[in-house]
Amino acid sequence: MILKSLSRSTKSFEALYNYLTREQDSKIGGFNLYADPHNAKATVQEFLDNARFLAKAKGKNYLYHEIISLNPNSLSLEEQQHILSDVVTKYISLRAKNHLVFTALHTDKEHTHIHLMMSANECEGTKRVRLSKKAFNSIQKELEQYIVTTYPQLGATKHYNKDLSKLKSKKELLKSSLEDLFSKSTSTEHFKTLAKELKLAFYTRGKTVGVISEGKKYRLKTLGLLAEYENVVQRLAQENAEPKKQKETKAEEKVASNENETKISSRREAMQKIRKSKYAEAREKK
Repeated sequence: MILKSLSRSTKSFEALYNYLTREQDSKIGGFNLYADPHNAKATVQEFLDNARFLAKAKGKNYLYHEIISLNPNSLSLEEQQHILSDVVTKYISLRAKNHLVFTALHTDKEHTHIHLMMSANECEGTKRVRLSKKAFNSIQKELEQYIVTTYPQLGATKHYNKDLSKLKSKKELLKSSLEDLFSKSTSTEHFKTLAKELKLAFYTRGKTVGVISEGKKYRLKTLGLLAEYENVVQRLAQENAEPKKQKETKAEEKVASNENETKISSRREAMQKIRKSKYAEAREKK
């Protein structure tokens, strides 16, 4: 089993919810939630309401993003999902039985894994619950023993502290969110809307282009996404220009059409005058 815990000092519940549910096949659930976990707005609002019981304090945590992953095994996907669901229930009973918890099970990577969005305080609690390193390690060991005893079919397991480097850091999660943003944006307005949902703000300082996430600045060049960002900006600019060009073309065609109609109308009037004149001349001769 692999377990990792990431803390967040901002109320970025919506951004994390959107990230965890970005895959259509994500299996989501919740603990101690009144809201339906499938209802994004209601779930995020419940987390925000619960966070209001905490006193404002700079640098203090509002939520935890935790990940539990099984080690490589030969079990079916269905059986792995069943085991992970049970393991998460056990983990929450040890780690945060009175906290708000939202879960999303993913099967899009090499290992089946589950994400948890956990409130820093208990339900309507006024204090942040922070486990010491010793207490957290104790919970991990107990959970590892539970897995070995309950699910021997998983075979030999590695210690939870190993392979942590394989799990995504905050920077890697941000990079994944940006890659999704760049690939899914269909227009400049759509890009802005998605970025707002992810709580991301882009900035330019001289030749430096970056993004602000959870109050921290990241350079796109450092993230390895500068070229991709420039490509999407260029692509969206071209797509935005197409409707404008089409509109201008239609306007020009309309003007040309009007001019042509005017010419035809003038020609008809001239022809009618000529006919009247010839008719008048013919009557005078008679």
